[in-house]
Amino acid sequence: MSNMRDASQKSSPELQTRVPKRQRGHERVAVLLEAAAKVFLEKGYDAATMTEIAAAANSSIGSLYQFFPTKLLLAEALHIDRLQHFNVALAALEDESAGRTAAEIGDAVFTRLGRFIEDFPEFPVLAARRDIPKERKARSRAEMRASIVALLRKANPSVEPDVDLLAALILELLRIVVAAAYDPDSAGDPRLVTELRRMLRRRLEEATP
Repeated sequence: MSNMRDASQKSSPELQTRVPKRQRGHERVAVLLEAAAKVFLEKGYDAATMTEIAAAANSSIGSLYQFFPTKLLLAEALHIDRLQHFNVALAALEDESAGRTAAEIGDAVFTRLGRFIEDFPEFPVLAARRDIPKERKARSRAEMRASIVALLRKANPSVEPDVDLLAALILELLRIVVAAAYDPDSAGDPRLVTELRRMLRRRLEEATP
C-alpha cells in the first residue's frame, strides 16, 4: 500500500498538495515557496530538508507538511510556479516580436532567460532534479515550445515551414543554458551563453529567405 501511495505521488504530485481556500492560506503557501527557493539554492535540492525549509519560513514543520506532505511536492509546486513566470515573460515578448527578424526574436528569448535566472536563481537547481514527474515535464516543455512557436510566427521575413524545428532548437539551447547555470564547472561563464546565442543567430539567419 505504501509503495502504491508513493507511486501516486510521483505520477501526479500537483494533485496531492492542499489548495488553500482563504487569502491567509495563499499567503502562507507563498512564504513557504520562497523559503524553499532560498534553501534549495543554498543547500541544493538533495541536501535540503523540510525542517530547514520550515525554519526559513518561520513556520512549524506541521504547517509545512499540511500544505506540502513531501519535499517532492514542495519542489514541484515551486518549479511550476517558476515556469509560469517564464511563460509570462515569453508571452510579454509577443507584442515586441511583430515585424522583427527570427534572429532578433531568438536573441530576445535568450535575454529574457538570462533575466529570469537572475530573478529566480534557484530555477537551475529545480530543473536539475532527478525526480521530476515525466508527464509534467513533457507538458511544461510542450507549453514552452508552443510559446516559442507563437513568437517565431511573428517573424518578418517568415521562417515557415521551419518554425516547429527552430522552436525545438531554441528550447534545447535554453535547456543547455539552464543546465550550465547549475554546473559548477561552467556556471557564471558568460562565454558559453554568448557562443550559444551566436550559433542560434546564424541558424535563424540561414532560415530567413
